[in-house]
Amino acid sequence: MRRWREEDGSQVVGHVLVQVLVVFVVLGLLQLAFALHTRNVAIDAASEGARRAALLGATKDDGYARTQALLDSALGGDISRQITVSDVVQGGEPMIRVDVSATLPLLGPFGFANTLSVSASAWKEPDRAP
Repeated sequence: MRRWREEDGSQVVGHVLVQVLVVFVVLGLLQLAFALHTRNVAIDAASEGARRAALLGATKDDGYARTQALLDSALGGDISRQITVSDVVQGGEPMIRVDVSATLPLLGPFGFANTLSVSASAWKEPDRAP
């Protein structure tokens, strides 16, 4: 009976220590989810912007505006980002390339120093004059 009295209260301490560990694991998973969401949205926005700018009669400003609109609608205006639209040549064919750099969120829309850089490109539609 004496042994039981020496362990009084040990279950409470064990429960608190396990709960702290569980909270950190859950916060880590949330951080990973926010980072993956930001990455997927940035890739999609860059792809859509490149396709829009590559259309016949479209300009690089059209691709920039499309990328900016998609990022604003999905991520909001709180996350800082930089969008670059440029003409490139690959294999002798003209292409449009859109680069997006965004801060990774820290448990929500609050970013920190790490940046995520993604890029996408699309073949330019040729001008088929008769």
